[in-house]
Amino acid sequence: MLQAFRRGVLVAALASGTAAAQLPSFEQVRAAHHPSDALLLDRNGEPLADIRFDLTRRRFEWVPLAQFSPALREALIAAEDHRFYEHEGVDWRAFVGSLWHNLLHDNKRGGSTLTMQLAGLLDPAIAIPAAPGARRSVGQKWDQGLAAQELEAHWSKAQILEAYLNLAPFRGDLQGVHAASAVLFGKSPAALDRPEALLITALLPSPNGRADRTARRACARAKKMGVGNLCPRLYELAPRLDTPRNRPRFTLAPHLARRVLHAGGERVTTTLDAAVQQAATSGLRDGLQGATPHVSSVAALVLDTGDASVRAWVGGLDARSADAVTAVRSVQPALWLPFSAANLIERKLATGATLLPNLSEGESPWRSLRVTLQQSDSGSQAALLALTDPPSERLRQAGLDLAKDASATPELNLLQAAQAFRTFVAGGNWLAARWAADGPAATPRRVWRNDTAYIVADWLADPTQKGAASELLRPEAGWQAVWRMNDAARDTAIAMLAGERYLIAVQVSGGGSGAEQPTRLAARAIGAIQRHLGSPPSRPPRTPTGVVLGVVAFDPPVEPARREWFLRGTEVSLSVAPGHENTLPHRIVIPDGKDSNTSLRSGEALLLESSPATPDARWWADDELIGEGASILWAPPAGHYRIELRSPDGVVWDRRELTLGYQDETPAPGGGTNPAPQRAPR
Repeated sequence: MLQAFRRGVLVAALASGTAAAQLPSFEQVRAAHHPSDALLLDRNGEPLADIRFDLTRRRFEWVPLAQFSPALREALIAAEDHRFYEHEGVDWRAFVGSLWHNLLHDNKRGGSTLTMQLAGLLDPAIAIPAAPGARRSVGQKWDQGLAAQELEAHWSKAQILEAYLNLAPFRGDLQGVHAASAVLFGKSPAALDRPEALLITALLPSPNGRADRTARRACARAKKMGVGNLCPRLYELAPRLDTPRNRPRFTLAPHLARRVLHAGGERVTTTLDAAVQQAATSGLRDGLQGATPHVSSVAALVLDTGDASVRAWVGGLDARSADAVTAVRSVQPALWLPFSAANLIERKLATGATLLPNLSEGESPWRSLRVTLQQSDSGSQAALLALTDPPSERLRQAGLDLAKDASATPELNLLQAAQAFRTFVAGGNWLAARWAADGPAATPRRVWRNDTAYIVADWLADPTQKGAASELLRPEAGWQAVWRMNDAARDTAIAMLAGERYLIAVQVSGGGSGAEQPTRLAARAIGAIQRHLGSPPSRPPRTPTGVVLGVVAFDPPVEPARREWFLRGTEVSLSVAPGHENTLPHRIVIPDGKDSNTSLRSGEALLLESSPATPDARWWADDELIGEGASILWAPPAGHYRIELRSPDGVVWDRRELTLGYQDETPAPGGGTNPAPQRAPR
């Protein structure tokens, strides 16, 4: 009799021409599935952040059937349709049983198969009414059965099950197991264990039912399946069903996500590295730990030194805050100190040893250009700024948007500062920072010659420098260049550190005094980020061919003698302050008025004297020691020589270029002549 009833239903379906025959194909349903959220990914495909755009329902990416855990599929079949693989869309035994039950009892029973439920999800005409407690009419139930049979005729069982798991409604506006498992349990559908699967499937009859009632329903199902021992775990997990449903799943890079994500379903792959992003976030938080609550905003940026791609973008420690990476700040003129110094070096108007006036009270009246740059908080920076106009064109080449009015206070953000600073550690080339993995490669722009950039970077990487930058340098980290600047009100500090692999930039706004000054907080944060990164020691850049290394002393001796890099042709051994040119402490004297071109008779020696007489002086000719003492006699072959008067520790006090010749040949004993000595060819 049941088989005859089923045949009658099929005949009626064919004769009626219902809308059930217009149900979409599996491929159409899957293609029309658009996630409500957009996803930001790191360079390896790891999620960094997500943003919800569809506020009517929350669903995530479509999941293939094989990626749902076996425990979930088992629980679903047991709870909703244990004869799923036996019927052809309608479980007639359950259908007839539910009819009799509903006639005799007040508590209604559905009797719908998974296929019937899916048909109701696909066709609004046969969907469950939205009103609380409302149920389908007899006609709608009839059409639902017809649609289920139509689905079974065109879809495979695997397709029906896959579509159901992706479209079924769960708590609130959650749609699909993917959304339910991620929001409620923080897991992918593949990772759901048996208790979690039982709880999720127990939501299907009443998605918004109380958590304790859902747990009881899941426990009853577990007992029928012979796993009643899971009931305590089900009650323990039940409170998770009330997890807030609108929270983002991933919160590692929310500020960049807001910048690049625009619509649900987007999956944007970036150049960021999740491990570096986590290190930057944790380091920023550690660096500010215990700081005054007056800190108003913070940001951190990590660039790849080589290609300027962004490895970390932390716009703040609060995901809801404005993005401090791109927040524009007015900065002090000290912003362009490295640019002014590089401009002087490249134009050969100064060297690192050039002495400038120091306007700081209680300090030496002179300070070298190198030390002036290293100690940019000192009064000597005013002398550097007065020595040259702001190199506006170079600053614009380095990506800074300067106002046309030269008197206006310059403005920049952390991203611009990092890009500009990178030019000194990247051979003088500027690159626009990029964060889109599929974006075009940036075109390098030459700002400085390689040798100029190398010299300035060497100053900024000097581990012996004192002052503000010394807090950023860690000898165990290897070669690293540092720079710091403040905003016009000194309320915001930017600190940057660049090594072989990464450039780290940190911005802190607000703070207090002493150890909680913005500059010190930024330095602490950079140190903490370095520790979290755990990178190997950084190696220095290669030395370009256009520079030479020399030893330089100072007159007056305001700084100790040191080694210094020079552009070839600008090297000096003694840097003299303006007005001190005629008070050199040690000079080479050649008596009898002999100068750069000296002629001797054969057998005669040249007298070299130091002034004042210095007993421990050392005399060198073409880097060979030729004598010691206040004066020496020297009889070399004819030729051209570079004579240097040096201190015992090698500091060059004075240097002379000398061409030496001999006037004649003298008779030799027994006849013939003695030729004048000649210098052997080199």
